[in-house]
Amino acid sequence: MDKTALLAALPVKSDENICLLFEAGAQPEEAFLAFKASHESRLHSLYIHPQLTELQNYGPWLLEVDDKEQLKAYLETIPGCVAVIISTRYPPSLAVQLSRGCTIVPPEGTAVLVRFYASHVIQVLANCAAHDWHVSLFRGISQWWIPAEAQWQLLSISASCNENSADHVIRLDNATWQRISDKPEITSVLKEWQTMPASKGISPCAQRLLVIKALNKADKVGLEKPVDRMLYAICYLNGAKKMLESERFSAALPRILNGQISLSQVISGISS
Repeated sequence: MDKTALLAALPVKSDENICLLFEAGAQPEEAFLAFKASHESRLHSLYIHPQLTELQNYGPWLLEVDDKEQLKAYLETIPGCVAVIISTRYPPSLAVQLSRGCTIVPPEGTAVLVRFYASHVIQVLANCAAHDWHVSLFRGISQWWIPAEAQWQLLSISASCNENSADHVIRLDNATWQRISDKPEITSVLKEWQTMPASKGISPCAQRLLVIKALNKADKVGLEKPVDRMLYAICYLNGAKKMLESERFSAALPRILNGQISLSQVISGISS
Protein backbone atom coordinates (compact mmCIF):
# COMPACT_ATOMS: atom_id res chain seq x y z
CA MET A 1 0.00 0.00 0.00
CA ASP A 2 1.35 3.42 -0.99
CA LYS A 3 2.39 5.46 2.05
CA THR A 4 3.99 8.40 0.20
CA ALA A 5 1.45 11.02 1.31
CA LEU A 6 1.46 9.70 4.87
CA LEU A 7 5.23 9.86 5.25
CA ALA A 8 5.35 13.27 3.55
CA ALA A 9 3.06 14.64 6.29
CA LEU A 10 5.76 13.85 8.87
CA PRO A 11 7.67 14.88 10.93
CA VAL A 12 5.20 16.42 13.32
CA LYS A 13 5.45 19.26 15.81
CA SER A 14 7.67 18.82 18.84
CA ASP A 15 4.69 18.43 21.16
CA GLU A 16 3.01 15.76 19.02
CA ASN A 17 3.38 11.99 19.16
CA ILE A 18 3.17 9.38 16.41
CA CYS A 19 1.20 6.22 17.18
CA LEU A 20 0.38 3.20 15.05
CA LEU A 21 -2.90 1.37 15.67
CA PHE A 22 -2.95 -2.30 14.68
CA GLU A 23 -5.00 -5.43 15.35
CA ALA A 24 -3.11 -8.18 17.15
CA GLY A 25 -5.43 -10.80 15.69
CA ALA A 26 -4.02 -10.19 12.22
CA GLN A 27 -0.95 -12.25 13.14
CA PRO A 28 -0.49 -15.63 14.85
CA GLU A 29 -0.81 -15.31 18.62
CA GLU A 30 2.72 -16.59 19.20
CA ALA A 31 4.11 -13.95 16.85
CA PHE A 32 2.18 -11.19 18.59
CA LEU A 33 3.26 -12.33 22.05
CA ALA A 34 6.89 -12.26 20.91
CA PHE A 35 6.43 -8.77 19.49
CA LYS A 36 4.67 -7.66 22.67
CA ALA A 37 7.50 -8.97 24.85
CA SER A 38 10.07 -6.94 22.91
CA HIS A 39 7.94 -3.76 22.78
CA GLU A 40 6.31 -3.89 26.22
CA SER A 41 6.95 -0.23 27.09
CA ARG A 42 5.61 1.02 23.74
CA LEU A 43 2.38 -0.96 23.54
CA HIS A 44 -1.02 0.01 24.95
CA SER A 45 -4.16 -2.10 24.52
CA LEU A 46 -7.49 -0.46 23.75
CA TYR A 47 -9.28 -3.38 25.38
CA ILE A 48 -8.88 -2.08 28.94
CA HIS A 49 -12.43 -2.75 30.12
CA PRO A 50 -12.45 -5.75 32.52
CA GLN A 51 -14.81 -7.66 30.22
CA LEU A 52 -12.45 -7.22 27.26
CA THR A 53 -9.02 -7.91 28.76
CA GLU A 54 -9.14 -11.62 27.86
CA LEU A 55 -9.46 -10.56 24.20
CA GLN A 56 -6.41 -8.30 24.22
CA ASN A 57 -4.23 -10.69 22.22
CA TYR A 58 -6.68 -10.38 19.32
CA GLY A 59 -7.79 -6.77 19.64
CA PRO A 60 -6.46 -3.28 18.85
CA TRP A 61 -3.15 -2.00 20.23
CA LEU A 62 -1.54 1.43 20.12
CA LEU A 63 2.20 1.40 19.40
CA GLU A 64 4.42 4.40 20.16
CA VAL A 65 6.58 5.41 17.19
CA ASP A 66 9.75 7.51 17.37
CA ASP A 67 10.00 8.93 13.87
CA LYS A 68 9.22 8.59 10.17
CA GLU A 69 11.79 5.87 9.51
CA GLN A 70 10.55 3.73 12.38
CA LEU A 71 6.95 4.18 11.23
CA LYS A 72 7.89 3.08 7.71
CA ALA A 73 9.55 -0.05 9.08
CA TYR A 74 6.58 -0.90 11.29
CA LEU A 75 4.10 -0.44 8.43
CA GLU A 76 6.13 -2.84 6.30
CA THR A 77 6.43 -5.55 8.95
CA ILE A 78 3.38 -5.44 11.25
CA PRO A 79 0.20 -7.12 9.92
CA GLY A 80 -3.20 -5.56 10.56
CA CYS A 81 -2.26 -1.86 10.66
CA VAL A 82 -5.51 0.15 10.74
CA ALA A 83 -4.50 3.73 11.58
CA VAL A 84 -1.62 6.14 12.05
CA ILE A 85 -2.50 8.80 14.60
CA ILE A 86 -0.68 12.07 15.31
CA SER A 87 -1.69 13.77 18.55
CA THR A 88 -0.59 15.87 21.49
CA ARG A 89 -1.86 13.20 23.85
CA TYR A 90 0.56 11.06 25.84
CA PRO A 91 0.24 7.58 24.23
CA PRO A 92 -1.09 5.77 27.35
CA SER A 93 -3.70 8.52 27.75
CA LEU A 94 -4.56 8.32 24.06
CA ALA A 95 -5.14 4.58 24.42
CA VAL A 96 -7.61 5.21 27.25
CA GLN A 97 -9.30 7.90 25.15
CA LEU A 98 -9.65 5.62 22.13
CA SER A 99 -10.80 2.67 24.23
CA ARG A 100 -14.16 4.44 24.54
CA GLY A 101 -14.77 3.79 20.87
CA CYS A 102 -14.55 0.02 21.22
CA THR A 103 -18.11 -0.21 22.52
CA ILE A 104 -20.98 1.64 20.89
CA VAL A 105 -24.60 1.85 21.97
CA PRO A 106 -26.91 1.31 18.96
CA PRO A 107 -30.57 2.43 18.83
CA GLU A 108 -31.65 -0.80 20.58
CA GLY A 109 -29.78 0.36 23.66
CA THR A 110 -27.38 -2.52 24.40
CA ALA A 111 -23.67 -1.77 24.00
CA VAL A 112 -21.86 -3.82 21.36
CA LEU A 113 -18.18 -4.38 20.57
CA VAL A 114 -17.27 -2.49 17.39
CA ARG A 115 -14.16 -2.06 15.25
CA PHE A 116 -14.69 1.69 15.45
CA TYR A 117 -11.33 2.34 13.75
CA ALA A 118 -12.38 0.51 10.56
CA SER A 119 -12.28 3.02 7.72
CA HIS A 120 -16.01 3.02 6.98
CA VAL A 121 -16.86 3.45 10.68
CA ILE A 122 -14.33 6.08 11.74
CA GLN A 123 -15.22 8.21 8.71
CA VAL A 124 -18.80 8.39 9.98
CA LEU A 125 -17.86 8.98 13.61
CA ALA A 126 -15.42 11.75 12.65
CA ASN A 127 -18.30 13.77 11.21
CA CYS A 128 -20.62 13.43 14.23
CA ALA A 129 -19.32 16.72 15.63
CA ALA A 130 -22.56 17.68 17.38
CA HIS A 131 -22.45 14.72 19.77
CA ASP A 132 -20.94 15.09 23.23
CA TRP A 133 -18.73 12.02 22.79
CA HIS A 134 -17.05 13.42 19.66
CA VAL A 135 -14.60 15.65 21.53
CA SER A 136 -13.74 12.92 24.03
CA LEU A 137 -12.90 10.51 21.20
CA PHE A 138 -10.90 12.90 19.00
CA ARG A 139 -9.41 15.34 21.53
CA GLY A 140 -5.81 16.31 20.77
CA ILE A 141 -5.67 14.43 17.46
CA SER A 142 -4.29 16.49 14.57
CA GLN A 143 -3.95 13.71 11.96
CA TRP A 144 -5.63 10.33 11.58
CA TRP A 145 -4.56 8.25 8.60
CA ILE A 146 -6.53 5.24 7.40
CA PRO A 147 -5.74 2.53 4.82
CA ALA A 148 -7.73 2.77 1.60
CA GLU A 149 -7.65 0.30 -1.28
CA ALA A 150 -4.32 1.50 -2.71
CA GLN A 151 -2.88 4.11 -0.35
CA TRP A 152 -3.07 5.66 3.10
CA GLN A 153 -5.42 8.62 3.22
CA LEU A 154 -5.98 11.41 5.72
CA LEU A 155 -9.24 11.25 7.65
CA SER A 156 -11.27 14.45 7.72
CA ILE A 157 -12.25 15.12 11.34
CA SER A 158 -14.93 17.77 11.90
CA ALA A 159 -14.34 20.31 14.65
CA SER A 160 -16.27 19.27 17.77
CA CYS A 161 -19.23 21.50 18.61
CA ASN A 162 -18.68 21.01 22.35
CA GLU A 163 -15.32 21.74 23.96
CA ASN A 164 -16.11 19.64 27.01
CA SER A 165 -17.80 16.26 27.01
CA ALA A 166 -20.37 15.36 29.63
CA ASP A 167 -20.92 11.88 28.19
CA HIS A 168 -18.11 9.67 26.87
CA VAL A 169 -20.44 6.87 25.78
CA ILE A 170 -20.91 6.69 22.00
CA ARG A 171 -24.63 6.46 21.32
CA LEU A 172 -25.89 6.41 17.74
CA ASP A 173 -29.30 7.06 16.23
CA ASN A 174 -30.74 4.62 13.71
CA ALA A 175 -29.60 6.53 10.62
CA THR A 176 -25.99 6.74 11.80
CA TRP A 177 -25.99 3.13 12.97
CA GLN A 178 -27.15 1.96 9.55
CA ARG A 179 -24.26 3.84 7.94
CA ILE A 180 -21.64 1.92 9.91
CA SER A 181 -23.36 -1.47 9.80
CA ASP A 182 -22.38 -3.75 6.93
CA LYS A 183 -24.94 -5.74 5.00
CA PRO A 184 -24.93 -9.45 5.97
CA GLU A 185 -23.72 -10.29 2.46
CA ILE A 186 -20.54 -8.24 2.89
CA THR A 187 -19.87 -9.83 6.26
CA SER A 188 -20.39 -13.36 4.87
CA VAL A 189 -18.09 -12.89 1.87
CA LEU A 190 -15.44 -11.19 3.98
CA LYS A 191 -15.49 -13.94 6.59
CA GLU A 192 -15.17 -16.63 3.91
CA TRP A 193 -12.39 -14.84 2.02
CA GLN A 194 -10.37 -14.24 5.19
CA THR A 195 -9.87 -18.02 5.45
CA MET A 196 -8.12 -18.04 2.06
CA PRO A 197 -4.46 -17.32 1.21
CA ALA A 198 -5.26 -14.45 -1.18
CA SER A 199 -6.54 -12.30 1.69
CA LYS A 200 -3.34 -12.58 3.72
CA GLY A 201 -1.13 -9.53 3.95
CA ILE A 202 -4.03 -7.17 3.24
CA SER A 203 -5.29 -4.93 6.04
CA PRO A 204 -8.82 -5.70 7.34
CA CYS A 205 -10.08 -2.32 6.13
CA ALA A 206 -8.68 -2.86 2.64
CA GLN A 207 -10.12 -6.40 2.63
CA ARG A 208 -13.57 -4.97 3.22
CA LEU A 209 -13.19 -2.46 0.38
CA LEU A 210 -12.12 -5.22 -1.99
CA VAL A 211 -15.11 -7.37 -0.98
CA ILE A 212 -17.48 -4.48 -1.71
CA LYS A 213 -15.76 -3.96 -5.08
CA ALA A 214 -16.17 -7.66 -5.93
CA LEU A 215 -19.86 -7.63 -5.00
CA ASN A 216 -20.36 -4.50 -7.10
CA LYS A 217 -18.89 -6.45 -10.02
CA ALA A 218 -21.47 -9.18 -9.34
CA ASP A 219 -24.16 -6.48 -9.50
CA LYS A 220 -22.92 -5.24 -12.87
CA VAL A 221 -23.15 -8.66 -14.51
CA GLY A 222 -26.68 -9.10 -13.16
CA LEU A 223 -26.21 -11.87 -10.58
CA GLU A 224 -29.01 -11.94 -8.01
CA LYS A 225 -28.88 -15.33 -6.28
CA PRO A 226 -26.90 -15.07 -2.99
CA VAL A 227 -24.93 -18.26 -3.72
CA ASP A 228 -23.92 -16.97 -7.17
CA ARG A 229 -22.97 -13.55 -5.85
CA MET A 230 -20.75 -15.06 -3.17
CA LEU A 231 -19.07 -17.47 -5.60
CA TYR A 232 -18.46 -14.69 -8.14
CA ALA A 233 -17.03 -12.37 -5.47
CA ILE A 234 -14.75 -15.05 -4.02
CA CYS A 235 -13.45 -15.97 -7.49
CA TYR A 236 -12.81 -12.31 -8.27
CA LEU A 237 -11.00 -11.78 -4.96
CA ASN A 238 -8.88 -14.88 -5.52
CA GLY A 239 -7.48 -13.59 -8.79
CA ALA A 240 -9.91 -14.95 -11.39
CA LYS A 241 -10.68 -11.52 -12.86
CA LYS A 242 -9.48 -12.45 -16.37
CA MET A 243 -11.63 -15.56 -16.42
CA LEU A 244 -14.71 -13.64 -15.23
CA GLU A 245 -14.14 -11.04 -17.95
CA SER A 246 -13.36 -13.57 -20.70
CA GLU A 247 -15.41 -14.06 -23.86
CA ARG A 248 -16.33 -17.60 -22.78
CA PHE A 249 -17.78 -16.34 -19.51
CA SER A 250 -19.63 -13.48 -21.21
CA ALA A 251 -21.13 -15.93 -23.71
CA ALA A 252 -22.36 -18.19 -20.90
CA LEU A 253 -23.69 -15.36 -18.72
CA PRO A 254 -27.21 -15.17 -20.29
CA ARG A 255 -27.70 -18.88 -19.62
CA ILE A 256 -26.59 -18.39 -16.01
CA LEU A 257 -29.04 -15.52 -15.52
CA ASN A 258 -31.85 -17.56 -17.09
CA GLY A 259 -31.17 -20.52 -14.82
CA GLN A 260 -30.18 -22.84 -17.67
CA ILE A 261 -26.76 -23.53 -16.17
CA SER A 262 -25.17 -22.81 -12.81
CA LEU A 263 -22.36 -20.34 -12.25
CA SER A 264 -20.25 -23.06 -10.64
CA GLN A 265 -20.58 -25.23 -13.77
CA VAL A 266 -19.45 -22.39 -16.02
CA ILE A 267 -16.47 -21.57 -13.81
CA SER A 268 -15.46 -25.23 -13.62
CA GLY A 269 -15.77 -25.59 -17.39
CA ILE A 270 -13.62 -22.56 -18.15
CA SER A 271 -11.04 -23.42 -15.50
CA SER A 272 -10.62 -27.05 -16.60
